[in-house]
Amino acid sequence: MDKKRLKEFEAIFNPRSIAIVGASRERKVGGLAVHYLRHAGYRGKIFPVNPAEKEIMGLVAYPSVRDIPEPVDFVIIMVAAATVPGIIEDCAARGVKAVQLFTAGFSETGESGPARLERRIVSRAREAGIRLIGPNCVGISVPDRLIPLETTGTIGEPGDIALLAQSGGHTETLADIGCSRGIRFSKLISFGNGADLDAIDFLEFLREDPQTRTIAIYLEGITNGRCLFELLGQTSPVKPVVLLKGGRTDAGREMAMSHTGSLAGSEMVWKAALKQAGAIEVATLDEMADTLMAFQYLPPITGNRIAAVSQLGGGAGGAGVLAADICTSLGLELLPFSGEVKEKLRGIASAPGSILRNPLDLSLAGRNPVLLGKVLELLAGLADTDLIMLNERVSFLLAFTSGDELQAINDTLINFRRGNKKPLLVVSPPGGIYEVERMATEERLTQAGIPVYSSFERAARALANVTRYWSFFSTSYTRNWDR
Repeated sequence: MDKKRLKEFEAIFNPRSIAIVGASRERKVGGLAVHYLRHAGYRGKIFPVNPAEKEIMGLVAYPSVRDIPEPVDFVIIMVAAATVPGIIEDCAARGVKAVQLFTAGFSETGESGPARLERRIVSRAREAGIRLIGPNCVGISVPDRLIPLETTGTIGEPGDIALLAQSGGHTETLADIGCSRGIRFSKLISFGNGADLDAIDFLEFLREDPQTRTIAIYLEGITNGRCLFELLGQTSPVKPVVLLKGGRTDAGREMAMSHTGSLAGSEMVWKAALKQAGAIEVATLDEMADTLMAFQYLPPITGNRIAAVSQLGGGAGGAGVLAADICTSLGLELLPFSGEVKEKLRGIASAPGSILRNPLDLSLAGRNPVLLGKVLELLAGLADTDLIMLNERVSFLLAFTSGDELQAINDTLINFRRGNKKPLLVVSPPGGIYEVERMATEERLTQAGIPVYSSFERAARALANVTRYWSFFSTSYTRNWDR
């Protein structure tokens, strides 16, 4: 991407000032957009625009964008579709560089009149040198620049994962999941109908963006499939691309058409093209979030050999059976322990009920932080093991141990993570009456750099996705992926 095109994105992702057309005192989207920008601590200038107001939330309100006496980089339009052409004229007169249209009621309706209005707006904006996001979208969030999502105010810690989504609702959902699970974003982009800037434009930018190392995409359709897949093929060797496609069924395709006016296309063609391009296809938002967790917290893992601890503290027989089935079905290997390794394990964890095979059932020894640490060190030293997966069922542990003892177990996991290069992944099932304690455990482990999943299946599926990617693109740049 040339310097001129990169410059166009500067006003979108690093605006010095933002105007909100449709700002209000009331608890409506225009009022919330102003409130959330201020609450997040956005460092640039905020200009509310509403001809009926003189002041909004302590800020001077202006009748129109044209009346703002200072430069305006970015404008958010949150008023009726019929008024948008006049606002674009005001933006052109003021020298605005970029506009986001929250407003719906354009081509996604499937009606010819709104579609013509959309084309007219795009044409005029391009004449004036204005780039458009939308319409029918919730715009952008840039945590590093303290720009939150305008509809929910969600803003997490800055990171290096970018989200590009055709759906505003999915953007909001993944932003919320990110905050609760410790997924850190560099940018979140909801582009709606993509009448001007579309998925291809933003993907080209994200491929060059130094703040982004992993890209997540939700698409319902695309107007130029060949160009998209060529770009994915150029991007995937440089940055992992995790892609979720909506409209895979007849019912989904109908919804995609009415949601963003997108033709979803053939699922078979999509799957084949994505595989060839090296992108990682996921089936749900949860799988997308799980896979992003693995990319964020785990180093490049080109092997698929797992050492699993099926459950700490006993009662792990059934969990071990399912863990073995799930991992094997997803192409992950649970190699049997050698006789020598079993003898060493027997010397550490010889509690009654222990099953010294892979997955490993430590029985009562799993409640002892010292013994657990020794087992982890032993597993980490195995040359035929690429990752350790451990099931910490907090509700079971707290039925037999105290809160302090649980913290000591977590201390052991964290100390292992800090002192050992062997990746560690934790499964933490729902906690029942101990859910508050389970959530606190998940937060503590995640903050220490240990990814946490709610089930073996979700953990294994995410792990299978990332190991396939790193195996496929096992090139020199993976060695510089420092986590």
